[in-house]
Amino acid sequence: NEPFLDMIASLVAGIGSTDGRGGNQIGRTRSGTEEFSGESGERAGIALKRGPIKKPARALQKLVRLYGRDVAMLTDLVRCTVLAEDLRQVEALMATLEARSVVGLAGAANTSDGEEMFRITAIKNRFDESYD
Repeated sequence: NEPFLDMIASLVAGIGSTDGRGGNQIGRTRSGTEEFSGESGERAGIALKRGPIKKPARALQKLVRLYGRDVAMLTDLVRCTVLAEDLRQVEALMATLEARSVVGLAGAANTSDGEEMFRITAIKNRFDESYD
């Protein structure tokens, strides 16, 4: 879903600037990774790689085989990866995502303009020693 990924890109751009208002996309690598600049134009050290949207056939297969036809269990339709150079950026992005998520809005499921927000359902912490 491009609008969702565009929203994530704008949040990532905000993390890349020191004032939090966002930088600009300064380029896209051959692999499709979007890199951002800070407010003065320097490379921000944070980037976004958009993932593929899950194909309908695969989504249906997962629903039937893995989730007992419970649609609420299908949570990974739209994916992306954020590449950060330091843990400060990771912490800032996580705080921003949490604040903008349904959880961060105290359970509100919609924005003021009626648009549905996203819900954080899982976080993979690959820095945790118990991560496998």
